[in-house]
Amino acid sequence: MDNTNDTRRFVLTIAELILLVITSFLTGCATVETRPAAPKDDVLTTCQTLYQKVDAAIDLAGVRDYGSSPVRDFPYLRTTRLLASFRGELTAEKHWTAWITHMADLDAESRALELRNLPTSVKSRHNGSLGEELNRCRERLLAADLTQPERRAMLRDATRVPDDYVTWWQALGLYPLTAPFVSTRISAWHTETHNSFATPLAALPVAGELVRWASSPGALLTAPQVGEILHRSLDPLAIPMPTDTDLDRLFDTFAPVWEVDVIDNNDHIGMARWENGPVVDVARPTLYRKVSHTRFGDQVLLQLNYIVWFPARSGNDMYAGQLDGLNWRVTLGPDGDPWLYDVIHNCGCYHEFFPSRHLRLRDNLPTFYFEPPLLPQPAPEQQPLVLRIAPGTHFIQRIYHDESPPKLLSELQPMAWEEYDVLRSLPTADGYHSLFSRYGLIVGTERPERFLLWPMGIRSPGAMRQWGRHATAFVGRRHFDDAFLIESLFKSVP
Repeated sequence: MDNTNDTRRFVLTIAELILLVITSFLTGCATVETRPAAPKDDVLTTCQTLYQKVDAAIDLAGVRDYGSSPVRDFPYLRTTRLLASFRGELTAEKHWTAWITHMADLDAESRALELRNLPTSVKSRHNGSLGEELNRCRERLLAADLTQPERRAMLRDATRVPDDYVTWWQALGLYPLTAPFVSTRISAWHTETHNSFATPLAALPVAGELVRWASSPGALLTAPQVGEILHRSLDPLAIPMPTDTDLDRLFDTFAPVWEVDVIDNNDHIGMARWENGPVVDVARPTLYRKVSHTRFGDQVLLQLNYIVWFPARSGNDMYAGQLDGLNWRVTLGPDGDPWLYDVIHNCGCYHEFFPSRHLRLRDNLPTFYFEPPLLPQPAPEQQPLVLRIAPGTHFIQRIYHDESPPKLLSELQPMAWEEYDVLRSLPTADGYHSLFSRYGLIVGTERPERFLLWPMGIRSPGAMRQWGRHATAFVGRRHFDDAFLIESLFKSVP
């Protein structure tokens, strides 16, 4: 490359660079469409090049979506910890087809959001054709790779999700020396939580006013009905994939009631928006939902995630800051009963487990550099469950079943339903913007605690982050979406 080109590239603005890359996309697209007689290998090479250019433009614009992980050398695929867990178990052609199709669907979904989140000036240059061309290229590459044993072997090896801990931070922060001090504070929090749950419900202090939010109640399914839905929705990998209609019924059945001790606006549940930064509109209480899965023995279990947002965690301590929220998760057994409930704040912090009669904690859990799971109480047997939430900190104080549903219903503040994935591309005054940025973090939600806890290896501890990027243990390594998380901590009760 000559000096003139180097100088010209140096002075280009970011916007000009993006436009330059997009122009090359269009040239590439036109080349593919006007050369129908091109050899198959040339078409595949052109598709690979197109994906590389799109990735460069997405990264340059800072609109990369971190909801799933790219697969090295397979730019048309993305994966999750669940899907990566199957890579050594693909024994039949139907397993391969289902596995790679799941990953192709993840990439198609993520790329559609990334393209929509590009600046308006860039998007107008390709008139929507780029997404269609990427989809056609994905189909070609998918068909080609499925027929090549060497590419399948490469794919097995490449389908991994790196963990969300930064090892060199731990080394620099003298993790073996600092972790025991963090463990001491974690133990103190566990003790405080157990004491709170040991307080009779009627004796729990109320600093403000108890306000209850819930989605519109639907007809509740029985356990056999839930089990039948799960059984008939199994795909070739035995992953339950219910239809949208069945998911509506499942989410309605297990939706909790959010009972919050409200002292100010920061304790009101709202809708997450992007207005030159992340905000929560408390005039529109919203319950976000997301489906996930976990593995237990030889089964894959369906999980229902219910997520709410608060404007802030109030206070003057190092844990306070903009935005706060909770992710309440229901893990359903194949029999249709909830096997486990667990909850985290949307930073990945304060992970708590509420096992049902179907599970109990394993006896042989590690004790060395390991954060023990917190089990404040057993799970109630009846629906709906009420989640009692403290003011300011938004800590769970109790889960219980209300025995007086008529009174319960009359006190409810209504909540709208939204899919969690809408947060990955929110409408703004001049286009679309993801709530999440690099590494899935939400900018502006940083907490002072990050200056103290960084030696544990977690990026910006306390900051809110995207589903799939939740490291949940400061001592040891644990992820909310680990495919074997529940199995590693619990065993079934016969």
